[in-house]
Amino acid sequence: MSSPISTDAFWGPPTSHANFCDEVSPTKYTSNPNRMAIIFNFCNQDYTITRYIAEFNNTLTNLTYTLYALHGLRHLPHQPSPSFSRRIPYYGLIGVGLCSAGFHLSLKYHTQMMDDLSMLLTTTPLLHRVLTVNTSAQTSSRMALALGATLLGLAAVHVATDELVLHAVSFVGSVTVIGVRTMQLIQQRTSRGSVAREELWALVRWHIFTGVGAYTFIAVIDHLVSGAEHADLQRSVAWPLSWMVSRTTEAKVKE
Repeated sequence: MSSPISTDAFWGPPTSHANFCDEVSPTKYTSNPNRMAIIFNFCNQDYTITRYIAEFNNTLTNLTYTLYALHGLRHLPHQPSPSFSRRIPYYGLIGVGLCSAGFHLSLKYHTQMMDDLSMLLTTTPLLHRVLTVNTSAQTSSRMALALGATLLGLAAVHVATDELVLHAVSFVGSVTVIGVRTMQLIQQRTSRGSVAREELWALVRWHIFTGVGAYTFIAVIDHLVSGAEHADLQRSVAWPLSWMVSRTTEAKVKE
């Protein structure tokens, strides 16, 4: 059985520890020749379309995060100018798209680190926004300093030790807090049985079941925290979320 790494790969052999094909062999998972062939063939998909991109589909799909982030920035209100706290989650999402695409394109260790840290750079501003709703400027600043220091500490440990557990736990913990707090905000800032509540819950369900979840999270939180008019939701979110909102509105009207 030949090596699963293409000899014509532009970026050379993968060095990322998160690369499935580089860190394991088929024999580690099974002794069944048929299963070994399936695993080997899966690994052998790297660089099959072009020698410049290791994982072609993953690279392209991750770039869509950047497109959604640019859409979000474009639809922020220009009068008054949106605050930096509203823009930074979208900047983080652009970073996720570019860094994740770079990782799947090259499968290198340094791009893996960029991909890992970009996830935290996106969730930390969102965590700050949902935890500082209706708080004073002083409290918001203190929370920003605390979260920033925690982020720097996690980043330093992750890069220095190449550990995955602390990074994964911190990311999942942040997403859990953001999710719970977002659901609380929906309950607090919309009326029971209203079209707005139905629309926002539809977006939350979409976030859970799809890969556009990161953008959905940011868009929903920005809408809730900024105090924007609920009627503007359909115009401000990107497709297919705008389509979902329109369908939810139509169904609610028919009731």
